Amino acid sequence: MNDLLFGVSVEEIERITGESQKVIKKWKKGTKQIPEPALRLLRLYLSGDASALLGDEWKGYRFVDNLIFVPEWRNGFTPHEIRAFFWKCQLVSSLQREIKLLKDELGRRNEEIDALEIKADFYRRQVVLESRFGLILERSFS
Repeated sequence: MNDLLFGVSVEEIERITGESQKVIKKWKKGTKQIPEPALRLLRLYLSGDASALLGDEWKGYRFVDNLIFVPEWRNGFTPHEIRAFFWKCQLVSSLQREIKLLKDELGRRNEEIDALEIKADFYRRQVVLESRFGLILERSFS
């Protein structure tokens, strides 16, 4: 426990924990045990370990220089970037809905095109048949 306080001034610990300097000096000497909440707060402030205060699900997450570092990412995130994630998630959701609508519309249009091609093929065959029939009639009656 004392290694956590090594190299940290009494004034800094007082600023973090709000405890009196007299008690902090006892913590540093080892004559008084550091309360668990103060210990967690100190670990968060001094080493940036988010799991110290927030629980085991936050293992590997660190707060350093007003940035939060995620285990899977090299660079830290600012509060503004984290806030922007919310808007980006909404944008992605909106774009996914729009993509689905466009795919549905494209499918509907492709079905229409297929139906029109069938009709065009039918009419093309009809025109050929009628023109042949017309030629047969013309030759028969001329």
